[in-house]
Amino acid sequence: MEYESFYSFEQEPFSNVPDPRFFYSGPEHAKPFLRIMFSAQRMKGLVVLIGEVGTGKTTLSRKVLSSLLKEKEYLPGILVLTRDEYPPFWLTSKVAQLLQVKDNDTDDNKLQLIAKRLYEIKKEGRKPVIIIDEANKFHSDATLEELRSILNIEDEERKLITFILCGMPSLKEMLNKNESLIQRIAYLITLSSLSKISTENYVKYRLKVAGAEGEVFTQEAFEEIFRWSRGRPRLINTICDNSLFEGVLLQKKPITGEIVDLATESLGLKSQSENK
Repeated sequence: MEYESFYSFEQEPFSNVPDPRFFYSGPEHAKPFLRIMFSAQRMKGLVVLIGEVGTGKTTLSRKVLSSLLKEKEYLPGILVLTRDEYPPFWLTSKVAQLLQVKDNDTDDNKLQLIAKRLYEIKKEGRKPVIIIDEANKFHSDATLEELRSILNIEDEERKLITFILCGMPSLKEMLNKNESLIQRIAYLITLSSLSKISTENYVKYRLKVAGAEGEVFTQEAFEEIFRWSRGRPRLINTICDNSLFEGVLLQKKPITGEIVDLATESLGLKSQSENK
């Protein structure tokens, strides 16, 4: 059963797919976004974005990527880490691919090819920026050394490439073990959960993007959404999505606090809270 037609939405408002169109530029996310964009513009070299599960790191990184792609001066790329272990020279090879290094040479020579390509890119007047999502999965010292080696490629004017590492708080602990990389961090940005007011505005913004008109959630519903999500965007999306489904089953408009409570119960959030 679809709720989009019942609530007159043009599209699904609370998907957890990181769609840049749904990026809410509230106080908790606007400053990190601007700082990352500034770092890319000034070629700061290494930026680290950390945040707990569900705080919106991936959506923010996709918003950054989308913004960079719109500007001709940048050559942006993204790597999403899906496992904990990577073979030697994996990162170097992936960076070479993103930089469009054409020569398929040996792993030992790839760093030189990357350096050559970075100087070419600079002469073209462009700025390479690579986002690495789930960077906390980099557990190998050898991989971190590859990252450091690539960051060492610079001239007397500026860094020739900027990396944006996004990950869980354990990313910071991991980097702390590599003194050389720690010294290269231009900005360490911590993404926090949304405040009560921002949570309400976040929900309203996503509803607006989805084409909603009029009141969809009551004020009491917003109170319950914040109570159970604690301002974490991913959980806000899940609660709102389930609340809308409960609402269409009950044929209720708008969504009340009682309906949100039904949704949180079906998600098992209440039992989790009781067990703490």
